[in-house]
Amino acid sequence: MEINPDFALGYSNLGKILNACGKLEEGELEKNKGINLSFIQNIDAKNKEECLKNLSLSKSQFKQDLFVLSELNFKKNGFFVEFGSYDGLTGSNSYILEKYFNWNGILAEPCISCYEQLKENRSVIIETKCVWKISGEEIIFNEPFSHKQNSTIDSISDNRKNIYKEGNRYKVKTISLLDLLEKNNAPRFIDYLSIDTEGSEFEILNVFDFKKYKFNVITCEHNFTPMREKIYNLLTSKGYQRKLTNISRVDDWYVLNE
Repeated sequence: MEINPDFALGYSNLGKILNACGKLEEGELEKNKGINLSFIQNIDAKNKEECLKNLSLSKSQFKQDLFVLSELNFKKNGFFVEFGSYDGLTGSNSYILEKYFNWNGILAEPCISCYEQLKENRSVIIETKCVWKISGEEIIFNEPFSHKQNSTIDSISDNRKNIYKEGNRYKVKTISLLDLLEKNNAPRFIDYLSIDTEGSEFEILNVFDFKKYKFNVITCEHNFTPMREKIYNLLTSKGYQRKLTNISRVDDWYVLNE
């Protein structure tokens, strides 16, 4: 199946125009059409048909969930780890893995206002401590008043030009990724790791023991910050290959080469 790449770009640009005109619902619809076309255009040919079948189920912003499934041959009964998880539904990279492919896993989200929704939407392990490079610390967490912005560690938000200037700040306990996995008896070989912590991704991964646990697929947010290259250098040194960089504008997708 051949798809004209101009179609995807056209839908995306139309979505931006509609958003700028205040037509937010229509704008998001057109942007999503562009994302869907771009994903289907770039995914491996052997997986296009199955991805199309499951396209309407996807909750991910850039179809990360379908990328994971396509890389793992639409595996059933896998295991994922996702943080931050928000409400477990909106923009979730693991929702359809759990609900439609019978995966188990761990969700980590310290945002207080998200907890009840997260429990309602999901049936897997939920960790309310903040994943960080060190366990047992007490840090200031910033939960923005606007739902268009994600929660983050306060020191990280301060370093990002005050885009998270206004928010509800409170103290949370931290847990390292390694301790999170050990605490919840995660398998040594985990199918999927989704990381979205609004700026602390590299610090979390840089201290992690990749010999103790391995991940088949990793998606890691970067938002085109300088940390993107550091994350790339770290993960490629651990045997991961970055793939499909022209689909997502906010994160990179890695697959273990073994």
